[in-house]
Amino acid sequence: MKKSKNSIKIIARGKMLSLVIPKVYCGAQKTIAVGISNNQENWKFAELKAKQMEVDFVSGHFDITLKKYTNIFQPPPLAITIPEIYLEYINFRKNQVSASTWKCTYQNTLNHLIACPYKLLSESLKLRDWVVQNRTIDTAKRILMQINAACEWALERGKTFSNPFRGKAKIKSKKSKPKIHPFSLEEKNRIIEGFKESEKFADLLPIIKFFFLTGCRTGEALALQWKHIKADRSIIRFEEVIVLGEGGASRKIGTKQSAGRDFPCNEQLKNLLLSIRPDKRQATQAVFARADGSPISHQDLRTAWYGKGKTPGIVKQLAINAQIEPYRPQYNTRHTMISQCLEAGVPPTQIAEWVGNSAEIIFRNYAGIINKASVPEFD
Repeated sequence: MKKSKNSIKIIARGKMLSLVIPKVYCGAQKTIAVGISNNQENWKFAELKAKQMEVDFVSGHFDITLKKYTNIFQPPPLAITIPEIYLEYINFRKNQVSASTWKCTYQNTLNHLIACPYKLLSESLKLRDWVVQNRTIDTAKRILMQINAACEWALERGKTFSNPFRGKAKIKSKKSKPKIHPFSLEEKNRIIEGFKESEKFADLLPIIKFFFLTGCRTGEALALQWKHIKADRSIIRFEEVIVLGEGGASRKIGTKQSAGRDFPCNEQLKNLLLSIRPDKRQATQAVFARADGSPISHQDLRTAWYGKGKTPGIVKQLAINAQIEPYRPQYNTRHTMISQCLEAGVPPTQIAEWVGNSAEIIFRNYAGIINKASVPEFD
């Protein structure tokens, strides 16, 4: 919006700010030094005070001697530090968030801010550079997003005169997205054989086969109960997941992309389910369990697949022995199933429906890994 010709203007003279008062105020244009340095915070403060003087003029209370305004230009109260602003903000938000958000997000961010040597709003760029250089990209983004939210909150309540962190959370990551690397048929068979021959983890063989046959997410398989499988074993209903969070594992309703999805069983999958189905079973009984009857956990899978401490798991040991190359996490069973379906000519839209992805994701992430067709001969 264009300012009125009667607006008081703010100008910088060297390192200090001054106000230019139009002649309509005092009979002649006057320029007065306000005694504060030229920076973003003080400029905002000077604008606020100029507005107050304009209100005085419009309401008939303007002091043409300017004595009334000699002491109003004290530096804005910016002695409050960024950690102090953030602490006030999270205390305000404490009853609006979960205990895990308070501990894992709010408290962690506060600890980072306390550790940072730059704590003033005037040091916003130095603080940003510090978190980018001393924290991971994801952590730096999270810290800056939290400070921005806190400063917006403080700005709305008059605790500060600007938010220097607005837009500062946009950090370009140099990390490239890892390429999808499915297991070959030979590698897949070696992994299955490794679990079959294991004395300690042979009871995990059914769930490992299940991952390769369905391409489901880890938490979806762990959450499966016999109530989710149709009596004739023709359909599996994925509608719950086991997730890891504050306080351990918990069961959640719905999957990552939807409230649930149906997966049609082929003969291999039907036979697998039949081989592990108890004669007497409860509807809420876990489909995949250890030999002692306890449900398989994320930790069971990680220990069996990758290992624990200095002891490598089955797949990690296969990589060490160069029987698979390179080592890949258990989630790559999903990539393997999807890529095999693509190579078999299954439409991406159908695969997307089976595994709970969008067709766009299938095209974008997997199109480059399927076998390329040969150029046909033309007469």
